[in-house]
Amino acid sequence: MLEETLNIKVEKGIAEAQCNDKVTNILGIVHGGFIVTLLDTAMGSLIENKAVTVSISVEFLEPAFKGKLRAEGKVVRRGNDLIFTEGRVYQDKRLIAKGSAIYFILLK
Repeated sequence: MLEETLNIKVEKGIAEAQCNDKVTNILGIVHGGFIVTLLDTAMGSLIENKAVTVSISVEFLEPAFKGKLRAEGKVVRRGNDLIFTEGRVYQDKRLIAKGSAIYFILLK
């Protein structure tokens, strides 16, 4: 669904998107919500079980513009019911945003 609706390509731990006018504001800056979605997708793709996002925190460091964005995630800790992750979003070599999320495992 994400691939079709938002043109997000997902691999394990990585989410990439070619940003266009559909995801930018009137200043040509990519919407923060899209960046959060990309980051959540990258971090969430690392989870092998069915899970939901419990908490997500994102810090925006630079504006992103039309063009390719790449989010990279990693697992920091796995508990019995919770998985803790961190991630970063890049445009070219610029760090656009960084964040962390906690996922609750629904089915093991």
